[in-house]
Amino acid sequence: MSQFRIAICEDDQTERTRLASLCSGLLSDRGIAHQIHAFPSADALIQELERGCDPFDLFLLDIQMEGTDGLELARQLYRQGVRDKVIFVTGSAEYALAGYDAHPLHYLLKPVGRERLEEALALVLERQPQTVLFQRGGRTMAFPLRELRYLESRNHGVVLHLKEEEQPLSISLAEAEQLVPAGAFRRCHKSYLVNLEWVGHITRTEVCLRDGERLPVSRTFYADFQSALIHYLNHPKA
Repeated sequence: MSQFRIAICEDDQTERTRLASLCSGLLSDRGIAHQIHAFPSADALIQELERGCDPFDLFLLDIQMEGTDGLELARQLYRQGVRDKVIFVTGSAEYALAGYDAHPLHYLLKPVGRERLEEALALVLERQPQTVLFQRGGRTMAFPLRELRYLESRNHGVVLHLKEEEQPLSISLAEAEQLVPAGAFRRCHKSYLVNLEWVGHITRTEVCLRDGERLPVSRTFYADFQSALIHYLNHPKA
């Protein structure tokens, strides 16, 4: 499954650990698979980015740090095309207007409270992509998220079941699972990955889509799928 990745840049170890724990708890409450990477400095994070790590969905940056500070890192990210993914963390209100040219999504004052962090995370999650990108025949193809009903493993590849058509891809279902937005899709069966927005209801043996189509549910995936659906319905996306 696609994982929501957060990079935390904070030179205070206690605060760094606390932020990581809060983020993990909030994402778990939403049923979103995630990875939290905590860095003691902006320079350490820059080194990780230069090594070509998987992209991050959110950056929590302490404004004041030795070496490269959070402001400069945010400006670098913005110049590289990172948009709506930076939240500044600061111990002083006087920095609340700093870094406007880095276009941060939000500012949080230390110590960061769970409620304020949850509000900030919601801003990021609401901006998750409305299209899904896949490679086909050397071309990148974009499919509207709301039209992608489910993905099916078939003949050593994957079939995208869209609202009005089907599109075959020469990748595995596990590979496709890494490309869809975190929290929006879940497996109900080893051969089916379902867009939770399209689920009408679920039984012990079937997922009934809103258009009337029915997909099998295996015992292996039933509990996880049900839990993911409940979380999704309790936290609807914009």
